[in-house]
This record gives sequence, structure tokens and C-alpha cells, in this order.
Amino acid sequence: MRWNCTGLLFVSLLSFSAWAQQREPALSPPDADRVSIIRAHYQSQAELQAIASQFQHIIVNPKVSSVQTEAYSADIAALEAAGIKVEIDANLTAKIRAAEEAMLLPPAERSIAGFACYRTVEETYTTMANLASTKPNLAQVVDIGPSFEKSRNAAVGYTMKALVLGNRSNDAAVPSKPNMVVFSSIHAREYTPAELMTRFAEWLVNNYGTNAEATWLLDHNRFHFILQANPDGRKKAETGLSWRKNTNNTNGTCSANAYGTDLNRNFSFHWNTVPGGSSADRCNDTYHGPTAASEPETKNLIRYVAGTLSSGTYTGGVLPDLRADAVNIAAPSSYSGMFMDIHSFSQLVLWPWGDTSTSAPNSTELRTLGRRLAYFNGYRPQQSAALYGTDGATDDNFYGSLGAPSFTIELGVSFFESCSTFESTTLPKNLSAMRYAARNLRAPYQLPAGPDTVSVTSSAATVAAGSPLTITADVDDSRFNQSNGTEATHAIASANVYIDKLPWASGAQAVAMTAVDGSFNATRESVRAVIATTGLSAGVHTAFVQAVDASGRAGTPNAVQFSIGNVPPPGPVFSNTTVFNIRDNTTVESPITVSGLSGNAPTALIVAVNISHTYQGDLKVDLVAPNGTLFNLWNRTGAGTDNIVRSFTVNASAVSANGIWKLRVNDNAAGDTGTLNSWGLSF
Repeated sequence: MRWNCTGLLFVSLLSFSAWAQQREPALSPPDADRVSIIRAHYQSQAELQAIASQFQHIIVNPKVSSVQTEAYSADIAALEAAGIKVEIDANLTAKIRAAEEAMLLPPAERSIAGFACYRTVEETYTTMANLASTKPNLAQVVDIGPSFEKSRNAAVGYTMKALVLGNRSNDAAVPSKPNMVVFSSIHAREYTPAELMTRFAEWLVNNYGTNAEATWLLDHNRFHFILQANPDGRKKAETGLSWRKNTNNTNGTCSANAYGTDLNRNFSFHWNTVPGGSSADRCNDTYHGPTAASEPETKNLIRYVAGTLSSGTYTGGVLPDLRADAVNIAAPSSYSGMFMDIHSFSQLVLWPWGDTSTSAPNSTELRTLGRRLAYFNGYRPQQSAALYGTDGATDDNFYGSLGAPSFTIELGVSFFESCSTFESTTLPKNLSAMRYAARNLRAPYQLPAGPDTVSVTSSAATVAAGSPLTITADVDDSRFNQSNGTEATHAIASANVYIDKLPWASGAQAVAMTAVDGSFNATRESVRAVIATTGLSAGVHTAFVQAVDASGRAGTPNAVQFSIGNVPPPGPVFSNTTVFNIRDNTTVESPITVSGLSGNAPTALIVAVNISHTYQGDLKVDLVAPNGTLFNLWNRTGAGTDNIVRSFTVNASAVSANGIWKLRVNDNAAGDTGTLNSWGLSF
């Protein structure tokens, strides 16, 4: 018999939850209770909320009214007793079993046993220190306070640290840089967030000066990454324990693996306000602590991000306080900067409020940016409270107390996600989402409503002073995740290119671009403009492109770099302009016959490629010489960025110049296709 009473359902779920939270999920005994991946089928919103409030991390499939989550046998029994149909996913459960067994093997030389792609707390801190020592102008490490363990005994625990990124050498020339603050792995057992953000930090720093996007982001913004926001708890989770909280054991008696405070229920704004939004049971996974911001970790994070509170206003933190605390007062649409908290594993992009179903006063803007972010990772965009209430959470805290645009992203498919899944799917999709977020920091309540500048290219990497240069870009107003409601899209109305200044910078001069197809009439357009380089100094310059849609909204910019310098006279050029379709999981080859040349190809053979494709990360591109020698040009990098329109330089001096050269393009995945439009060789 199915229970129709929501209250009884909650009682049933709560009765087993209190017990389940107080026992360690032992992995070694062969007959021990072990976690499974289940699929539970709900028949009402009340049932869905009841399930979500107990399991906290679920993947919802609203089309078939089911949720996927991790559960123990007692959890399954309680769900079935409440009349909810439960199925065990044998394939995903087998992967969990393999991960558990890997935990029992002797520790590897580095990283977490069985999960070599995830850095430990110590390895994360070493990476931060190495970035700061090798690139001191771009990276620095800031101590923000002791963890719980260290606050009680200086010989144990950790000093919490922020990795601060940005080009400090141009601070005077670029005042008032927007700040992006990101917490990761504040819930200790969530392996993927800390590694995602560590790799994003590495991408920014290691690509500075060679990648136009990474360069302008660090030149014009500051990034504050608290990569291990719960280091004491993370150290426990590295042993294989499903540990969520910090390690505060002073609030009462719990079993050996159930004490601690849920840091993401301990923040001050609307702490302990919603029945079921957190727990007063000190042994529960969502225990909110004895008072608001009771934990050293919480205090450190608030002090660093918001500063100190005086007369109702925070001062001295990384992000400004521009919103009165009343629930119905909006932050100014001109707010610069952003807060994000990265979790796992429900595949969601969330925004405030989490403690009420009432929309936040900036809900329209938050929803727009949320749907933009969800375009890149494919997750469901929604208000945080849509499934179940939460109080004292980070995103509500920094939006509520400061007015900062604030988001939580729930990554991937598991707390202990396999390295293969993380590196092939979760990482590239969410690196793209983080890069998009970063490009909006100047005005995150405004820019996402306009077109996204998907890619920018220049007709040459280097031109002589006074020579014309063509800048081409793809701009798109339609890149929203429309799985949960519909975001309005508009035709592109115009686009401009700006040399060496962002569109909003003082003195920026716009050069109008034209639509490549002759008219602005679609949500996605290729645009171009010819730039007169007269007067530009020798060296590297940056061209920024920004588009405006038919609603009058200017969108998110991006850039390409080019150089003014001495250009050698061009050699013979051969090309193939036949269009080849690039289908899923297929290989195409486009030939060029070279004749009339003497000797071997040059040491700097230029290969110009023009490929339209909606996911760069699917593609491998090789130049095949007449004798079969293979020169790899592109190998599945770039994740979800569109198109490859650029020139490559290869040393082909060991190969005869004459003969049939081929460009080989291999699509390695399903879901995205394109065309090889043209390519050429310049000898």
C-alpha cells in the first residue's frame, strides 16, 4: 500500500536517517552494508521533496519521475516501506564497488588510493605554492585562518588558504578589478570540486601570455579560490569515509564517524530558519552547529569574502556589500564580481533562495546566468529551493548579505567519482562553464542577457605595422540550457571590435563589424571587421569583440591576440576549399597536391585550418605528409568551445615539399558535428 500522507513519509525517512548517519560505512568486511546506486520513483512533488531532503544529493529525471542517488540497505528499506519503488542500478553500483576495493589497496605514491586524479589537501597546497613561486606576478597564496583542529592545537589540522590569481603588475593601470570567489569541497567527501578548481587555476596561470582568453581574464580580474574549504574533513574523506562535515567533536556525543558540523548549513544569513533546511541533531549530516557561524572554518570564509559586520554593513572583504539585508531588496544590476560554491554530485546549477520558494529580487538575472552556465555542463538550472529547503548555505549567505551574484554548481555523478568519468566529462564541461562565468565578472547581472562571443580569430598572427588585419568572430544569443523554462533569445543586431581595451574601459573605441552572410538576422552570426593597424606599436595587441542583440543588450566579450612586427614575404600557398562534413565518430581527409617546388618543406610550414564544429574537445586534427609522416595539430582540447579557425606552424623540413598532403580530421564522440570548410599550406 502506498502512503499518501507526506508527514508519514517524512517520519519514515527520518526514523532511519538518524540511525544511518551514526554508523561508519565500513568497506572492508565482505558482508558489511555497502552503498548502492539506486533509482527511486516518486509520484508527487511532496514525495520528491521528502526524498531530496534526506539524501541531499540526487539526480532528478523529471521526465520519468525518478531520482538517482547513493543509498545503503536501510535507506532502501525505508523508501520501500514508504511505498516508493526502488531499483538498484547494477552498472553504476559495480563502479562504486570497484572504487571501494581500490580504497583497500596500499596507498599510491601520490594522491588518494584508487583516485590518482584527485589531489590530497597537501598536494593541493603544494600546487598552490608552486604556482605562486613560479609565477609570482600572477599567483599568491593567502592564509585565511586555522581549521577547527588547528584552532585547538597548532600542531595538527590546517591553515586554510586562498589562491589569489591576477596580473598584479597592471593593478595601477586597471583599477577596480572585479573579484571572483569560489569555494570547493566544503563538503569533505566531494572529491571533484577541489580538483576542478585547481585545474581551472592551472589553466589560467599556465596559459597566460599564449592564450588570449586566459591572458585578458588575469589582466582584468582577480580570482580567489579556496580550493579546500574543509581541510580537516577532507583528510578523513581521503581514507574512503563518506565524511561530509568538519571535525568539531565538542558539541555532544556521537558515534566515531558522525560528529562534526555541516559547514554549508552554518553560515549566518538565514541560519536555521526552515524546518528540514538543516538539522539540530548534532549527529546528523546536516547539523547546523550550535549557533550561526559557530565554526572556525565558517568564520574564516566569511571574514575573507565579506569582511566584518558593523552597523548592518560588511566591510573589508573581497566582495563589496551593496545590498540591504531585507529579503525583497535587489542588489544593483551594476554589481561587479561573483561568488560560487562547487559541490557534487546532483548535476545542477543553483541560485538563491534556498530557504524559500519565493524568488530572489534579482531572480531574473540570476536565472539568465544560471541557464547560460548550464548550457556548458548540461546540468539542470533552477532556484536552490526547487527540490528542498536549505538554510545557512553559502550562496544564500553571500547573495543575501552582500548582493553578490551567487551560485552553487553540483558536479558529476558521485561523491567519489571515477577518474575516467571526471576527466572525460565532468572536467571539460565545467571548465567551459567556469571560463564563461569568468568572462562576465564585470557585470554578471547584465552581460549574460546579451550574446556570447563564442570565438575570435585574426587573419594573421603577425602583421607589419600599417597592414590591414581582419578580425572574425562567432557570436551567439541562443546558448542557454532551456530544460527548465525558456529563456528569450534574439537576433544579433550588431557587433564591435575594440583594440587593447575592453568595451567598458575608458577610451575604448568601437570598430563596427559586419555580418559575414550579409545581414544581421539570426541568433548566431559570424562577424568580421578589417582593422587598420597604423599607429599600433610593435608587440602583442588584443582585439576584444562584443555583440549586441535585438533587445539592445550587450553580451559577454572574448578576445584574440595578434602581433605587430616584421613579417617575412609569403611563400607559395596551396589550398583546398571543398567542404567536408564531419559526422559523429568519423574521420575525413581533405587532400592538397603540391607541385613545382624544389627540395623539402620549410622548418616553419604554416597550416591554416577553418573548421566549424560545436565541440572542439571532440576533434583530433593531423597534417599527413606525402610520405605518411603525421604532424598532430589538435588533440581533443578546448572542451565545449566552438570551431577551430587558426594557423599552425610545423617543422616539415625532413619531408619532400611536392606530393599529396592531407588534413585528417577525426571526430571522437557523439552529439556534435560540423564541417571542414577549408585549409591551406603556406611554404
